[in-house]
Amino acid sequence: MKSRVKAYAKINLSLNVFKAENGYHPLDSVVTTIDLYDEITVISRRDDEIKITMRGIGADFLYRENNNAFKAAKLFQETFATKGADITVIKNIPLSGGLGGSSADVAGVLKALKKVYGIDQDVKPLADMLGSDSGYLLTGGFARISGRGDIVEKIDSETDFWVILIYSESGVNTADCFKEFDLTSSVNNSSNNDELVSSILDGDIVGISKNVGNDLLAPAVKLCSEVQKHLNALKSLSPLCASMSGSGSTVFGFYETKELALWAADKLRRQGLDVEVVKTISRKDMK
Repeated sequence: MKSRVKAYAKINLSLNVFKAENGYHPLDSVVTTIDLYDEITVISRRDDEIKITMRGIGADFLYRENNNAFKAAKLFQETFATKGADITVIKNIPLSGGLGGSSADVAGVLKALKKVYGIDQDVKPLADMLGSDSGYLLTGGFARISGRGDIVEKIDSETDFWVILIYSESGVNTADCFKEFDLTSSVNNSSNNDELVSSILDGDIVGISKNVGNDLLAPAVKLCSEVQKHLNALKSLSPLCASMSGSGSTVFGFYETKELALWAADKLRRQGLDVEVVKTISRKDMK
């Protein structure tokens, strides 16, 4: 049996971070998937071996022992007593960019293995064990996630808009970013998530933009100077908003039309920046 899935990236429209409890920082974040994805192919095996092949962006830095795609396959096998699998992941989501690439691969591998082995059980508990965004990325779309990222409240909206992404040459390590947050930041949440959710339900992109924010931005800027440079470049082109996704280092901004987004992207590329134009994608459009 063979299955192919698209493992979609996400952006954090908001990311409110609270004081650490038992070694973890509770979060309150509004997220959406975007039409940037890793491509995952899973083929069942007759033996118990799991083989992972990684290609594309950053594949040379992903080793089997530390690879969440492999861990997801292994956990699935142990939980459901299945045979092995040949898994190919074509990476299009940059590493350490705050776009949930590793978590997307966990979700994608679990979804593909369910199809290959005909498993009907919910795999969200497995996904939650392997990545803070993995459970959410099983379904994607707009959602509000909280706790350690395991509490997912779906937002039923087909609102879509155009997003510019600016990639950095260097990523931001998530653990280091939270350490810097603890050292330098006080809990002063940057977003009103109730208003943000309401604006998403209303399809109000201006209202959404007013509540975009990220409590990890200041720590990430200290760890990666490119983040501030890219924010400044983006803000000079009058987006509706400009922020950073996750713990960084990808910067994003919204524009009211595709034409404006493409115009801004062209200007940024002329400055030598690594830019991509994407669109938000709803749950019903995730295939």
